[in-house]
Amino acid sequence: MWEQAIEAIKASDKKWIKENQQAFSAYFRNENEKPQGKLIPEALAAHYHAGLFKMFLSKSYNGLALPLPEGSKWIENAAALDGNWGWLLAIGVGGAYFADYMQPETARKYFCPKEALVAGSGKPVGEALKINGDKYQVSGKWSYCSGSEQASMYTGVTKKDGEISAFVVPPKMANIDPDWNTVGLPLTCSHSVILQDVEIPSSDFFDLMEKPRKSEYPLASYPFVLFARACFVPVVCGISDSVWNSVSELLKAKKELWQQFQPGRYEFIEKKCREFSEKKSALTEAFYQKLKESWQNHLDRKDPLEKEVSSIGLQLSEFCYQSVAGIIPKLGMKVLENGEPLQEKWQNLQTAYQHMSFHEY
Repeated sequence: MWEQAIEAIKASDKKWIKENQQAFSAYFRNENEKPQGKLIPEALAAHYHAGLFKMFLSKSYNGLALPLPEGSKWIENAAALDGNWGWLLAIGVGGAYFADYMQPETARKYFCPKEALVAGSGKPVGEALKINGDKYQVSGKWSYCSGSEQASMYTGVTKKDGEISAFVVPPKMANIDPDWNTVGLPLTCSHSVILQDVEIPSSDFFDLMEKPRKSEYPLASYPFVLFARACFVPVVCGISDSVWNSVSELLKAKKELWQQFQPGRYEFIEKKCREFSEKKSALTEAFYQKLKESWQNHLDRKDPLEKEVSSIGLQLSEFCYQSVAGIIPKLGMKVLENGEPLQEKWQNLQTAYQHMSFHEY
């Protein structure tokens, strides 16, 4: 099913996605070899072959170098099929941003292989202690490293020489604490990564406050907050679409019963389905249009429209979340049962929307 699903998300085949949501979620669950989300080798091979984790990497790293709006749409479509898949793609492709901040040899070593996939955390932990020659010793625990079980590299942030610095290490130098235990997105293996007295050469540290190297695919110089929203807003959009598709199916199944005994309820939910579709369509179109303008402006070395993209992205994601939060209590007790697909989608949405990129204070 991977081949059909991957083609569907690339082509934005809404009909296939809508018709296969339930089947794909069951399939995706079976494609994991651990309870909390390590994809089986065959599934990972399909991702590597399609370059899914490399959609935002330059061709110099054997990436697809997609226009940002196109890759964002792939993520949204994947999330509509299954929230876990959308989240894994959004997180997995995000590490591409770091490549041109690393030293050239380090970047080539980690990002050129077909299985290149980053898991990590941006929260500063511990301190890098200088030891022999140009090496530093690092210890600490970095939480919420989505995709940790299948990553080919881990990135973390720590204090080095009195300054905050990022680093990259291979999985063989780290341990995973399988502590991911939230209400949703259970198949994203978003565990903690632990380093214990690991020696890291200075060449494997990098500073995101410095200017990145120039590239024919200048992702690294695009505002990071916009890149984050281009990856995460589509996840919330896709999951909310999936929820409302399930609501529509429930409405069809209950039509005769509700029209006979609760006509007001039927009319209310039908109206809400229509209102969601209309407003979400308008907001989504505005988001992708503004993202397209922003990316093109960036390529042309013009204003990337940071305020405008952020505003419409936050507006779209909040609408998606709030619309689902408002309809769930209207659907009856059945949707609260453990294992109920609609409830699982709602929990996935809650978990995804908890990410800091959706909130400003």
